[in-house]
Amino acid sequence: MNPKVFRDASSSDSSFFEELTNPNSSTLLEVTIEENTVLHLALQFKKFEVAKKIVNLRPSLVYEKNSKGNTPLHIVARVGDSSMVKLLIDEAKKLDVESGGRQQQLLRMVNQDGDTALHVAMRYGNFDVVKELINENDPAELAMQVNKAGESALFLAVDRQHYDMASYILSAARDCSYAGRHGMNVLHALVIYTRSYFVKEVIIKCPSTIEQRDDLGWTPLHIAAQLGNKKYVKLLLENGNSPAYEMNNEGLSALHIAAKKGNVNVMKELITTCPDIYEFLDLKGQTSLHVAAESGEKEVVEFFLKRPEFESLINKQDKEGNTPMHLAANNGHIEIACLLRRRGTGVDLNATNKKGFTAMDNVMLRMKLKHSKPTIQLWKEGARPSLRGARFQMGIQKLEPEEGSEDKKMSTSELDYMNQKKQTVMVVATLIATVTFTAGLTVPGGFKNGGVDEGMAALSKITAFRVFLIANTLAFGLSITSVFVHFCSSTISREVVPRKGIGITPIFTAYSTVALLVAFISGTYTVVPHSMGITTAVIICCCLIIYRYLYFSYKRACYLGIQWFIILYAPYMED
Repeated sequence: MNPKVFRDASSSDSSFFEELTNPNSSTLLEVTIEENTVLHLALQFKKFEVAKKIVNLRPSLVYEKNSKGNTPLHIVARVGDSSMVKLLIDEAKKLDVESGGRQQQLLRMVNQDGDTALHVAMRYGNFDVVKELINENDPAELAMQVNKAGESALFLAVDRQHYDMASYILSAARDCSYAGRHGMNVLHALVIYTRSYFVKEVIIKCPSTIEQRDDLGWTPLHIAAQLGNKKYVKLLLENGNSPAYEMNNEGLSALHIAAKKGNVNVMKELITTCPDIYEFLDLKGQTSLHVAAESGEKEVVEFFLKRPEFESLINKQDKEGNTPMHLAANNGHIEIACLLRRRGTGVDLNATNKKGFTAMDNVMLRMKLKHSKPTIQLWKEGARPSLRGARFQMGIQKLEPEEGSEDKKMSTSELDYMNQKKQTVMVVATLIATVTFTAGLTVPGGFKNGGVDEGMAALSKITAFRVFLIANTLAFGLSITSVFVHFCSSTISREVVPRKGIGITPIFTAYSTVALLVAFISGTYTVVPHSMGITTAVIICCCLIIYRYLYFSYKRACYLGIQWFIILYAPYMED
């Protein structure tokens, strides 16, 4: 395009076009790189007086498209001038009459995206343009068109939250398309944007939108359940409860989705409307209680346990044989498992799934949960690993899960954790052994230099020194035993011995640490002046450390003993 033509078309100076009197002038036929005509440019830069002059000189430019398929009407629909829209439509009507109706009607022309001018006006929120477009054509015919993304003009209005424009189309058009992108419809968008007054209007005019599924299989009810909107759930079920039993592509119903998100208020509404829906199973054969236990939704689990009619769900097994207890334990929600045991009536703690595992097996395979308070509580209430699970933990029977399965990932993670723990214990035990060995050869008070007892400990007759000697020897013995066990484990099996080593050596190392503290107290007491203040301060400081250490280690040590008793003697329990 001539640079002067481009500047004049995009400026307020229309003198260049006023000088033009020949409609066939080549100047009016020039286009830019994007194939925009001078009319496109004038409208794009809102030079409407220039645009009117161009239309009068060359009316056929009204139908010209640029490289993106946009007509001048698409441009003005985006810019938002209703008077210019009317001018373009009037010129198009004249051309249709002159050509005997063979010209394509301008209002229905689409660009490369399949958008009509009405789509563009909706997208940019130009209400006056929308009114002009609707009034100049059959509203139903224009409102039924969808673009290549599957979006109707009504959907775009709701999607951009132009609800006044959406209401205008609903009232003006006897029929319109409710379709949206990705298989959604207007009702899907309204539920997401929470516009209840408009939801009622859409349901009244087109009830079929309630049951329509998007590309993911979600109905508007699924979305309302996920968002926890009880009001919408009730509204959507007033025209029938069939959507409540619909599953999305993942096999989840609205009740399952509400349970997964912890939306108890929605669950209550669904169960009130559809009393038998609590028995509804997803594609995995799971109830909503399974889903809640798997997701760790405590409030939902409590809701089921408080009502006796849901008692049958507590021990219900899915297609893999897992109960809600299995799923809670497998996903690390040990508190949910305890809740099921505490409030559940007749819960089977030792139910096995199709792989032969109990819920306790899943807990034992998770190192971080093995020694937790809820796990110990489950143990006290009777939960036990299966014999197969106990053998797996001690390496007697090696399980071979399928490639990429969760069991295999869990086993690898556990082994890495134990190896890391083994190295830590090894370092601590080595340091204690080194310190105690040195202390044993350089005793407090030194050695005698002369006489019959030359080379003997100078303070050997003092009681505190004897306590030091016993404690130091005990610390050295326990720590060197831990080092020896770790050394042996590195030369045998990498699967079996690390489990046993880590199960025993932390206890030895823990007690050697306590013995080392006792040796320090007694050794210090032996060599310092017998001052009550100094002695008391040393003893109190060390005793506080010992107390805190034993307090946090006691339950852990007790549980380790119980665990290894089960693992070592499980093979003999089968008989």
